[in-house]
Amino acid sequence: MPSYDKLTTKELTQLSVLLAAAIALRLIENLFPYLLPIPGARLGLANVLTIIVLFLYGTDKAGLFLSARILLVGLLSTGLFTPGFLIGLGGAALSFVFMSLAIERKWFSPIGIGLLGAFTHNCGQIIAAVYLMNSLAVFSYLPLLIAIGIPTGLFTGLVANIFLNRIKHI
Repeated sequence: MPSYDKLTTKELTQLSVLLAAAIALRLIENLFPYLLPIPGARLGLANVLTIIVLFLYGTDKAGLFLSARILLVGLLSTGLFTPGFLIGLGGAALSFVFMSLAIERKWFSPIGIGLLGAFTHNCGQIIAAVYLMNSLAVFSYLPLLIAIGIPTGLFTGLVANIFLNRIKHI
């Protein structure tokens, strides 16, 4: 049986609070689209919480967390099954697979996971966009997204790392 069948009330409450924070961060990012004035580029603040959930609760519960976050943000912001939603979903799915694998194998710290997540999210977005637009020309946008993804992934990984280190002392 998957571990998400065994959610305790405490875990469910904690994950719900983290989910609410992740949704709020994502919606706040929508208010400041010109921080990174490049279509599709975001700071990825909600990903800080995804990294934290991956490290604290494991991949099964983090998969539930990310699925709920994507669906709720889609309902509140982009609209479900719009091109923007599907492109973001492609990025989130690919990055989650790689981040989960890296955490299970203990390949990277939270900082490395942030960088890996940003890189693979950008790749997933481009793959989804290529599929939706039926054009390989979209791949020319990938180097720019990766160049932006490096500092944003580093930032999200650093913030997650600081939070995780502080939790160890509690």
